[in-house]
Amino acid sequence: MSRVPPSRDPNDVADSAGRNMMRIGLVAMAVVGVVTFFIATGRVELDEPLVVTATPVQVGTWIAGAPVKLDVEVQIVNNSDEGLPLEVSSQCEIFRWIVLDAESEFVQSQSGGEACVEVPVSGFLDPKHSLTGAYTLELDPTRVKPGEYRLLARYWGHEIRQPFTVR
Repeated sequence: MSRVPPSRDPNDVADSAGRNMMRIGLVAMAVVGVVTFFIATGRVELDEPLVVTATPVQVGTWIAGAPVKLDVEVQIVNNSDEGLPLEVSSQCEIFRWIVLDAESEFVQSQSGGEACVEVPVSGFLDPKHSLTGAYTLELDPTRVKPGEYRLLARYWGHEIRQPFTVR
């Protein structure tokens, strides 16, 4: 024997749906309130434990035949509660870079002409501290024209990808 549900008054259905929506809204507000409380009291950190950034800034404007100078500030921020050991194979490995064009084609990289003693270099980044370095890149005017580029860098062994524009 099949059971046929009784027909319901449309007003009853609307009232029931309204009550359900009110309950869902109250639950959502409670969840947002609890998450906000935990973030505000510091019991949950939204920061990545390690943040590595690069900020390339063109020095001057592009002039045909003149090298393009690009000042790059790189930074490692240790947001964790533990120290971060830093180690590279030589001083020349602290900061390495490559420039790609908008189509990800190779444009230029750091020349290998630097004299480096192959002695490991190490450091330590304390918890809740940062380390900043400033470098000037001299880009070849025959390779770099006004347009969009991407800097691929490695700072203390951590990779950074940052777009920039030559003007």
